[in-house]
Amino acid sequence: MTEHILISQPEPGIALVELARGKVNAIDHRMYGELAEAFDRLSDDPTVNVAVLTGRGHVFCAGNDLNDFRTMDTTSGELQMRNVRRAMFNLIDCSIPVIAAVNGPALGSGFGLTASCDLVVASAKATFGLPEMNVGVLGGGRFTARMLPQQAMRRLFFTAEAVDAHTLERWGAPIEVVPHDVLMTTALTRARSIASKSRYALTLAKQSLNGCEGMDLKRGYELEQTFTVRLSEHPDSKTAVEARMAALTNGKNI
Repeated sequence: MTEHILISQPEPGIALVELARGKVNAIDHRMYGELAEAFDRLSDDPTVNVAVLTGRGHVFCAGNDLNDFRTMDTTSGELQMRNVRRAMFNLIDCSIPVIAAVNGPALGSGFGLTASCDLVVASAKATFGLPEMNVGVLGGGRFTARMLPQQAMRRLFFTAEAVDAHTLERWGAPIEVVPHDVLMTTALTRARSIASKSRYALTLAKQSLNGCEGMDLKRGYELEQTFTVRLSEHPDSKTAVEARMAALTNGKNI
């Protein structure tokens, strides 16, 4: 049971994961542990095909709880950073796709959580930033580089100034910016599209994409093909092929 990570299932196949700690959803070391456990559980839940991650209230996530930094030294800091890495990597490695529904400021680790998701839908009211330099710490650049070119990421990092969602989109971030009042409707629409797919196919696809992300073209495509062969042997694959062929026979468009 988690205190600050709330999980519900609003529709079949879809999990809603809400960050819920204080007014700004700042993450402390205990909440990082809860995040890691939450995405572990979702990985093993056969009733869920996709998750939507959002923040409760008006803020997605304001980053780390600054109280953790006040007493941090090299010994305690390494233990805390391991906890952070476990949460982030469990999100990235979650066996099902995760959609970020960014409802407000996503700062520091909040930006890191966003960058660790598979799809991002952002409210026009959302802001993104890396304020670490203003509070005497570092981190966040490598995660942000999953979404932005190097110089855009470095501008955020060195200035510690937040930008709005439309600016982030203009800089090249692959996010879908929508009016605030349709944020969750849009995120759930994307989730339904994913949830309709075979869970087995989704988990193989997630492993495949994660595995080839850091590879060159040749090695990455070779890895993808091994997953294609694995999926082709599964009954879900044959069902999908037959359904598509039947649709084409009945005159439906490709």
